[in-house]
This record gives sequence, structure tokens and C-alpha cells, in this order.
Amino acid sequence: MNYSGKHVLVLGLGESGLAMARWLVYCGAGVRVADTRTEAALAERLAALRADDAQAEAVLGRAFAPELLDGVDFVAVSPGLAPEGELAPLMPAIAERGLPLWGEIELFAQALAALREDTLYKPRVLAITGTNGKTTVTSLTGQLCERAGLSVKVAGNISPAALDVLREAVIRDKVFLAELAEQDAIAAIQAQAEAEEQAARAAELAEQQAAEEARHKRAAARIEEAAAIAVPVPFPVPEAATPAANDAQADLLSPSVVDDAEPVALEQSQADAAVGGEDPFGEATEPAATDAGETPSEGEAVQATEALDAPEAREADDVHEAPPTLATELTEGAEHLPAEAANADASVDAGVQTDVPGNEAAAPEGMNLGDFMEVSRTADEDALAAVPPPPPPEPTYRGSMPQAWVLELSSFQLHTTHSLQADAATVLNVTQDHLDWHGSMDAYAADKARIFGERTVRVLNRDDALVMAMSDPAAPLSSFGLDEPSAPDSFGLINDNGMLWLANGFVHEDDEQPEGRRRRKQKELVPPPVTVKRLMPADALKIRGAHNAMNALAALALCRAIDLPMAPLLHGLRDYTGEPHRVELVGVVQEVEYYDDSKGTNVGATVAALNGLGLGGRPNRILLIAGGEGKGQDFAPLALPVSKYGRAVLLIGRDAPVIRAALADTGVELIDCASMEEAVQKAGDMARSGEIVLLSPACASFDMFRNYAHRAEVFVDAVRELALSRGEVIA
Repeated sequence: MNYSGKHVLVLGLGESGLAMARWLVYCGAGVRVADTRTEAALAERLAALRADDAQAEAVLGRAFAPELLDGVDFVAVSPGLAPEGELAPLMPAIAERGLPLWGEIELFAQALAALREDTLYKPRVLAITGTNGKTTVTSLTGQLCERAGLSVKVAGNISPAALDVLREAVIRDKVFLAELAEQDAIAAIQAQAEAEEQAARAAELAEQQAAEEARHKRAAARIEEAAAIAVPVPFPVPEAATPAANDAQADLLSPSVVDDAEPVALEQSQADAAVGGEDPFGEATEPAATDAGETPSEGEAVQATEALDAPEAREADDVHEAPPTLATELTEGAEHLPAEAANADASVDAGVQTDVPGNEAAAPEGMNLGDFMEVSRTADEDALAAVPPPPPPEPTYRGSMPQAWVLELSSFQLHTTHSLQADAATVLNVTQDHLDWHGSMDAYAADKARIFGERTVRVLNRDDALVMAMSDPAAPLSSFGLDEPSAPDSFGLINDNGMLWLANGFVHEDDEQPEGRRRRKQKELVPPPVTVKRLMPADALKIRGAHNAMNALAALALCRAIDLPMAPLLHGLRDYTGEPHRVELVGVVQEVEYYDDSKGTNVGATVAALNGLGLGGRPNRILLIAGGEGKGQDFAPLALPVSKYGRAVLLIGRDAPVIRAALADTGVELIDCASMEEAVQKAGDMARSGEIVLLSPACASFDMFRNYAHRAEVFVDAVRELALSRGEVIA
């Protein structure tokens, strides 16, 4: 998208030419525009360009000459300027200087490629071309994408120009991203403030905990100091013992004897003492008070210790620690107990059962529980350290650009397009049109085929041999047609007891070829069985005719090629009401239907309209209004559908005699008319209940009207006048 330092010649200052010039200026290029029309005729567009670049050079009102190429890095050409027409004086010089010749869609494709490479923006691109039906399919595809939840921009051959849409989207996106960055900066400041506040709270809490621990230590020191001066309490002597026994018991329990005695003797003495009365480890009797000035007795020591533990003393010292639990006391005195008992008491304190069979926390034989738990903890930490951390989440695009671009492209635009990489694209049909520009049908079809990139899913019309010739074994394929679908990813029509259904052919996942077999040569593969599924009745479409059923199938195939879900697509098909001037029902007058197909500017479009409205009805019930500027077309393909479905043809415009000659042998009545109003009046006089009057000129409109929309306006007004003359009103 960066053309800084480049100087570009833009040929033609129509809508597309102006869009290219403004885009190039936006991307930093210097532009020179040239047009054979005068400055007065282009004043509005020139002013729009100068508003963007006051220094833009304009060469207007003269034929193109090689001097225009001086100092130019590449040429941007408006669609419609023919290589053998207005561009003829420049083409040899362009080739001699090796200058790239690009059109609007090529610049659009380069811009999308740059956005995909330099940003996280990865839109879906769907592209549509064909001699007829492309506007309907483009509009329908865009609506289906929206129905499936995507944000969409539709551009290309329709107004506004694709580069105008892209430029406005990029500018809006930059504003949006700037606002988003500002919001992110504010959020970052708020997050930093919250983090600092949390850190301050954490520091304050740590300080409080440190002070609490210091108070605990002081309290513990006082307890230890009191315990150090305490005298051990002797075991009580059983009351039933003899005086001699009393003396023996006293000697046995004296400190010197206990210190020197073997453990077995101690245990036996305790057992003997227990025989005569109370358990020596039972409740102790109250010791006698000592005389003043003597060493404090056991009772006084115990009282001092209890005084320190009393709530009043702890509150005075601000000690809030709970008194030691039995488990704590037993653990702290574990050195005076057998090893098994010490480990068991420690286990109780830790909440671990060491004597339960199958307990995973039990220590192996020969290892005490504490060592085992330490080894287990270290092993767990090592195992966790060996597990790699999960990858960070993929960054996603956060801007406002559309998620899908749907492009309607003409053969003129595709002629200068080289790098378009649509995700899915279709050529709907190829019939004679613009042969005065392309020179031949082969050249025309070749330009249509430029819509496909290397990775594009090709959505092709099975009923058109020229289109099916565009298939590529290396490229993914989807197809549509009026017949029943018989291949994977194909769409078609099924006739079920006289009712037409839109249908889809697909392969169940279990029936797909294994990866290894798919890599074999094509002739060695056994195709998997295809399942055909009815999707919806064709009569459920609001757009009428077999050709519109084909348009619906094409749009459905494009959307499925990018994996959009089927259900919302079918809902969108049912809701679509069609485009203006494309076999659009104007009204019904005395049970005769009047259709506006003014957009039918070529033979193929009129053939499609005749077949679409005639299929399934009684023969020879259409009164066709046709004629205008023929653009050098061969009108012979009109003969077959006119003979099958036509009752009369009302001819208008400059090339009416050429059309008359092509239809002379059809056996259908041919009527010359001087105006559109006369043609509508005569058709209304001839038509009977259940018949159709169809405006589908098969020609351009410039010989009689401003454009095809103006031609449609005159037709609709004439139909309304006809209705009023017969006492009816058309809204």
C-alpha cells in the first residue's frame, strides 16, 4: 500500500479512474491523470481529486500520446478503455518501456495482500463474474454472508468503486484503532494504579504479619522462660500401697533413678504402680504449697504458666495466637516418644493416615513419612517444571474492517487483474457480450477466468461448457446446475413429483478416502459415494424463474466454500427479494404479469430470462420487448427460447432490424414499435390472462435512454398508464 516516491499515470477519469487516483494519492504516489474529455466535462471529478492533492497533474481534452508516459513508474487504466481502441497509441510505448499496466481491481488485490502481510487483518474474499446474473448473485451472496454473522462490504463493478470502499474503510479503521489505542492506554493507566494500590495493601499486610510474628515470638519466649523454672510434678502414690511400697515407689520415681533406669525397668515400675490403684498417667493430685522463699513448687510453676496462657495476659501482651493444640504438644515432645509414635502424631497433625492400606501418602518401608513427603514434593515440582507452559493465545485483529469482501467483477476489470487471490470465486456463464472490445469469445472467456487465483475454490456452472473448461485439477472445485448434484460439494435441482428442490451433494466423513489413497493418481482412486440432500423447495424463493434458482445455487455454493453454516444461508435465500430491473415483477394488469429486466443488456441475459420464466409453464406465453444498441452481438441464440416460450416480439431501438433478421424463422409474430410506450400498449392489447409481458432488451440503452435504469423507468410508467386506462392501479 506504500507508493511513496512513485509517479503514476491514470488513464480515464470516470468513477473507477477517480477512485484509483485518490487511492494512489492516499498511498503517497504522485499522479498524472489523462482523459480525452474536456476539463468542463470532468470539472466535478477533477475538483474531488484536487481536494486530495492540489498538485495532481491533469492532461484533458486530447488523444492519448506516448509523451504521457514520461517519468511514469506504472500505468493505472480505467476499465472499458479498449487496448485496440483509445489505448492503441500507448500500447507499443508501454510494452517498450516495460511499464506495468494495472486496473482498479489489481490495485485492490495488492492492497488486500499488503494488509494481510503487514497486519492481522485476514478477510474472506468472494468474487463473482459472468455475462449475466452477476449482480443478483453478488447482492445475494453479500446478504447470505451477513445472515451467517459476518460483516460485509460489497464492491466491484457496481457503484461505488472497490477502491473508494477500501479507502473509506481503511480511513475509518485507522480512526477506530486510534480510539482503541487511547482506550487501551487509559485502561493500562487504570491497571497500573490498581496494581500499585494492591502492592501497597500487600506491603501493609506484610508489615502487620511481621509485627504479629514478633508478638508471637515474645509470647513464646515468656512461656519458655516460665517453663524453665518449673519443677516436675511427681506421680501420685496409690492409696492402697504399704509404707514400704510407698518408699520403694518414691525411690523408683526419683529423678536420679529415672535418669539411670533402663526403659524396660521404667515400664515395669509403671505397670506395678498401676496395679495398686489409679493409672499413673491419669489426673494428678494437687501438690502442696511450698514455704515462702523456697524454690517454686510444681504447682506454682503450673499456675504461672496458666497465668501466661490466660486470656487476660494474652490480651495485655496483644498476643492473639491460639493455645497450642494437643497435636502440637505431642509433636514438640516427640523426641521423648518411640519413633513410630512420633511419626504417627506428626501424621495426625498433617492430616495423613499412615496406617490405612492403599494410602498413596504412606511412606515406603525403611523411610519415615517426613522424608517420603519431602521426596514426593521435590518430584512433583520437577515434574511440573518439565511441562512446557501453554503457548500464548494467537493475536487477533481488533479493527473495524469488514470480515468479508464480495466483489462483482466485469471482464473489463479482470483484463488488467493479475494477483487477485479470492477464497472462492465463480464464473456464472459465458455468452456473447463485448466482443467489439475483446475481439473473440476465447479472449472474453480468458479474461473471465482471471478471477481465479492459485488457491481459489472454483465455483463453476455445470450447464456451461466454456465455464467448465476453466476447471483445474490442482484447484478445489464446487459446481452448480439445473440437474441433480452427483459430486461432492455440488449443488443442483431435484424434481420430486413435479416439485423442484434445491439440493446439495456431499460425502459423509466416514466415506472419505484415506489420506494415503488420496495421494495416488486420480485414475486409481475409487470415488466415495455421494449423498444428495434436499435443502428447500425452489418455490420458496421470492425470486422467480429457473435462472434465479441457478443464481441462488451459485450464491449458496460460494458461501459453503468458505464453510459458512447451512441453516442461516437457507433462511437468507428465502428472504431475498431480488434486485431492481432484473426480472422484477412490476405488477399484474388483468391477470397479465409485467416484468422489468432492463438490466438484460446482452443476448445471454435475455436467453436466461426467457428460459427462467418459460420453464414449467405452458409454451408460447411470453410477449418480449427487445432492441436497442446491439454492440455487434450475434442475436441468433435468441431464436430457440423465443420459438419455445414466445408469442410475440415487440422490437424497439437502433438494432431492431438485426434482431428481426435473427428471429425471422421462429414463427413468432414480430412487431416494430417507435417507442417504449407504443411497445407496452401493443403488448397489453395482445396479452391474454396468464401470459407475461417481459422487457428484456438484449441490448444497451444509449440509443434511446440515458442508461438501463432510465429505460426501466419509462417501461414502468407505461405499464402504470396502461393499468389506469383499464381501471386498475399499480403501486
